[in-house]
Amino acid sequence: MLYRIAICDDEVSQIKNISDYLARFSIKTDIEFKIERYTSGNELPKKYYNEKSPFDILFLDMEMPGRNGIETAEEIRRIPDRNVLISFITSYPEYMQDSFDVQATQYLTKPVSYELFEEKLEKMLQYISGLETNITVLSQKSGETILYLDDIICIEANKNSNLIVTTQSEEIVIKGKIAEYEKELADKYFINIHRSCLANMRYIKKFNADSLEFSNGKSVPVSRRRLSEIKDAFSKYMVMRYKR
Repeated sequence: MLYRIAICDDEVSQIKNISDYLARFSIKTDIEFKIERYTSGNELPKKYYNEKSPFDILFLDMEMPGRNGIETAEEIRRIPDRNVLISFITSYPEYMQDSFDVQATQYLTKPVSYELFEEKLEKMLQYISGLETNITVLSQKSGETILYLDDIICIEANKNSNLIVTTQSEEIVIKGKIAEYEKELADKYFINIHRSCLANMRYIKKFNADSLEFSNGKSVPVSRRRLSEIKDAFSKYMVMRYKR
C-alpha cells in the first residue's frame, strides 16, 4: 500500500530529516510513501481545497512563522478532514496540551531520533490499516461513493423512499432502507433513534424532550418510547470512548 505523507516545517533541514527517516523506514519494511513538502502553514491547506483528503499522515511543526502548526491543523479539520493522522513536531513539549482540539495522534520532540520516529510511525500505520474496515459503499444514480463511517452524522428516510446521508460537509441521497443499514451498522456505534433515522453516537451533542441535537447543529426527532434505551446506549458509548 502507498501512504501519502505531508511534511510541513519552516526548517528545510527538519523536512530533510523526516524525509530521510521515511526513506530508511521504507527500505526496511518495503512500505512505499508519496511525500509532499511544505515550508509554510499557509501553503499546506491549499492542497485540501483542490483535492479531497489528499494525505494519510501529516508531520506538522508546531512553531512556524505566520500560521503555526496548531492553526494549520485547525483549518484542515474544519475543511473538513477528520481522518488524516497528525503528528506534531515541537521543541517545546509544554505546547502539546494546545493540540487536543485538533485530535493529534502523535508528538515528536526535537531532535527526533530515528528509533522514536519508527515506533510512532508504526503505530500510525497500524491505525490506518484498521480504518480500512471502517468504510461503507453508498450506491447513487451517478455511481458508488465510498465514505468513512466516522464521517456520517446520520441516515434518514425521506418521503420519496430514498435515504439522506448527512456528513460533515454534504448530504447524499441514496437508495435503500433504514433497516438494512441498521443491521449493517449495529456494531459501529450507530443507533436507531426513530423508525426513520439512524444516528452516529459520536456526533450526538445533547438530548431534548423529544429530539436530539448533533454537533453540527442539526436536530432530529427521537422516539419517546425508546428515549430511555437510547440514552442508556449513549451513556455506555461515552464510557467506552473515554476508556480508549
